[in-house]
Amino acid sequence: MPSLSTAKKFMNYMFKNYSKDDGKLLVHMGALGWVFSSAAQLLVLAADKNIDKKKKKFLLPQEAADAAVNVVMYYTICDFIKKGSDWLVEKGKILTKEVAEELSKIKSNTHSVSNFKDWRKLFTAEELKNGKLTKLLDNPSGLNMFKGYTDKEITPFMPAIKSAAEKLADYKNCMGIVAAVGASVLACNIVTPYVRNILASKYQKHLLKQEAVEVRKNQIKENITLRNPLPTSFKAFNNYNSFSGIKI
Repeated sequence: MPSLSTAKKFMNYMFKNYSKDDGKLLVHMGALGWVFSSAAQLLVLAADKNIDKKKKKFLLPQEAADAAVNVVMYYTICDFIKKGSDWLVEKGKILTKEVAEELSKIKSNTHSVSNFKDWRKLFTAEELKNGKLTKLLDNPSGLNMFKGYTDKEITPFMPAIKSAAEKLADYKNCMGIVAAVGASVLACNIVTPYVRNILASKYQKHLLKQEAVEVRKNQIKENITLRNPLPTSFKAFNNYNSFSGIKI
């Protein structure tokens, strides 16, 4: 049983990494679920005494390959789409009216906008290009609109900045959940089965070819074995084909 300190560290880790990013949690837990389910299936197959060892020799690698495809494809697709959603939000490509209105409430003595659609004018082109909105709002003293301001001078404008940051974070988290769920459906029901079928078909052809080679080896072995072995004194002839026409 894990100690209390270990459990506390685990909870702190989970809170730190997933409390504000539910979409990330869904992606990681989904991938972990695939890992455990695949491992369970392999263990059941390996422990099944009703399956012949020769069949297991071919089935286990095939199931392992399917498991790898399931896990890798699921995580890759979901993580890519989730990060894409985060990027679109951070760059302000997909913002709701409510979030844009919160951003437009931010102002300084020299910068302000009257229309929420013009919220981008509060930031420089370089800030929007190289930075992320959440990071920009977390460090207002680094913004061009507050250049030369002291922390005390920025304080009156902080309520609007914090409100916009919270609204943006909530929206990003919500979009992350939608992206993770949508990506999961796409990966599990469309992409992964398609790729798995292609790989399974190729692997099946490889197994059939390998099986044919094994059968041919057995046939050759049977053909070069005498039906009635010769006496010990004729040991040198024991490996000759009985159908070769040699007469003793």
